Amino acid sequence: MLDPVRGKRGVLTALVWIALAALSVVVVFGCLAVRSDRVRESQRQGFVDGAVAGTLALIDVHSATLDEDLAELKSLTTGTFADELKSGESAFVASIRDFAVDSDGHVDTAALASESGTSGVVLIAASAQVGNSAGESSARTYRLRVGVEEVDGRVLMSSVEFVP
Repeated sequence: MLDPVRGKRGVLTALVWIALAALSVVVVFGCLAVRSDRVRESQRQGFVDGAVAGTLALIDVHSATLDEDLAELKSLTTGTFADELKSGESAFVASIRDFAVDSDGHVDTAALASESGTSGVVLIAASAQVGNSAGESSARTYRLRVGVEEVDGRVLMSSVEFVP
């Protein structure tokens, strides 16, 4: 004859094991989702950091260190912007050297506007104190839309647009 208490215990034990298995599945999927979010957030922050570094290299230039400043800027660019920089390099360098331009720039704020795979667009508000050989000095503000692309594990500027 079957013992009704023993049968109920068996059902209860089975339900407990099923509940533990379900809980384990939920925990595993939850951990995977959190990890995925962290990886995505890290990539987003990388886009912003790359745009900030490139913007600083663009607006923080000094006539005394122009060659190093330009080399840094080139190392932070790719694609269309790298090509534009290369084609306009002589005029850019000449104007900074001829007028002994010194620009102390900094980024006031930056935010990711959009992303798609390994590229993104970052909006940046920046400012600089710009001086020249004539002794003139002025504060400048910039609003930029910076395109970035991940290339060989590095985030580089691919476009720069000054926004009015």
